[in-house]
Amino acid sequence: MTEILREERTPYFAWTACGLIGEPDSADYTLTVDRGHVDWTRPTTVGCGFCRARTRITSTDVLDRDADHACSRCGIRTACPADADRVICWGRGLNELGAASVGDLATYRQDVEHGDNQWATARVRVAKQDARARGALPGWAS
Repeated sequence: MTEILREERTPYFAWTACGLIGEPDSADYTLTVDRGHVDWTRPTTVGCGFCRARTRITSTDVLDRDADHACSRCGIRTACPADADRVICWGRGLNELGAASVGDLATYRQDVEHGDNQWATARVRVAKQDARARGALPGWAS
């Protein structure tokens, strides 16, 4: 099996839930018969790296990588859309702000990410309370 190009397995697109542009933090896709490419004739399910929503995309949702971003640590240039809000360095995996994430858009992105973190914290709190009520919470987790 050959390695699938990163451009195919982590496409940039505008998230329908939050409207921000970035690569998915997870992707569930089908491979072509030769297992060398993503089969874009079938929908791909992706998870948003900003708001954590999951959505289905097709090849028409994928944005062109018409610009590039230089990593602040290693200098490797990563192809990305000019309007990307977040770019992941292909050399070190560093998750950095894209050129579009400035001003009001940067504030909005921070609000979206902060809101998701609050929901995740609340879900953990509820799960712990439920486990405690059932007597199933291990001592180290209290």
